[in-house]
Amino acid sequence: MRTSLLYWVLSAVSATALLSASAFAMSQDGYTLLEIKDALNDSGGFLNNWRASDANPCNWTGISCHFDDQQVRSIDLPYMQLKGIISPGIGKLKRLQRMALHQNSLHGIIPTEITQCTDLRALYLRANYLQGNIPPELGNLSHLTILDLSSNSLTGSIPSSISHLTQLHLLNLSTNFFSGEIPNIGVLNTFGNKSFTGNLDLCGQQIQKPCPNSLGFPAVLPHEEQGEPVPQVPTKRSSHYLNGVLIGAMSTMAFVLVMLLIFLWIHFLSKKESAAKKYREVKKQVDQESSKLLKGYTCFLWINLSIYLAK
Repeated sequence: MRTSLLYWVLSAVSATALLSASAFAMSQDGYTLLEIKDALNDSGGFLNNWRASDANPCNWTGISCHFDDQQVRSIDLPYMQLKGIISPGIGKLKRLQRMALHQNSLHGIIPTEITQCTDLRALYLRANYLQGNIPPELGNLSHLTILDLSSNSLTGSIPSSISHLTQLHLLNLSTNFFSGEIPNIGVLNTFGNKSFTGNLDLCGQQIQKPCPNSLGFPAVLPHEEQGEPVPQVPTKRSSHYLNGVLIGAMSTMAFVLVMLLIFLWIHFLSKKESAAKKYREVKKQVDQESSKLLKGYTCFLWINLSIYLAK
């Protein structure tokens, strides 16, 4: 009897200890965030309150959670002077809806694992030093409404899979090093030059820049659908010819302008020299007349003085 009672007491104590431990243990999302923190250089100390001793990360700087299960809903860490890379562990945050890491100094690539955050709605990564391509798998984030990757060092082509993001209403890929033709399909056809400016090697209808190997316009033009004749589009050769004519005309005008300025300058110097010569001649003539007048006046005075003395 005593043995049985002792067994039940020990079982109750063990169960209570286990429950207490589980109540204060860090959540899985918390451990994931600590893994993300390890890949960052937090020189400003903004993440000092990210501690493993907390039960959950919901009160950590830049973190908000869902009310029902305390899983991470958003990561907001802009302007934090963060360096380092975006950890592939980000893909473990299954209920993440918003990630804002803009205006930091992050480098490396955009990890493909981020596409495992299937509930993601907004992704702000602008103004960092990210490199590499846009993961084509981003096109699987069907809830994504905002994608801002501007002002980085991203390269490669813009994946056509982004055209599948039917909920996307803000796209900013400007000021990178993207190249090639912008896919003119799906939602990508709804964005204009502002979304792609600053990528010198991009071409396509969205930025009104024909690609070298195509006209950069839809395969079926509106005129064809209505049975109207298709207007002639200038070829690349004629475009180069027009550019050559314009450059030649501008060069000729510049040459004529330079020659005209030289002529005016020479004419001005000539007139200046002529005026100076005329001034010297007039001055010489005046000086001569003044000298004669002075001599006559002097003779007149001597004559009068002699007459006066003779008297």
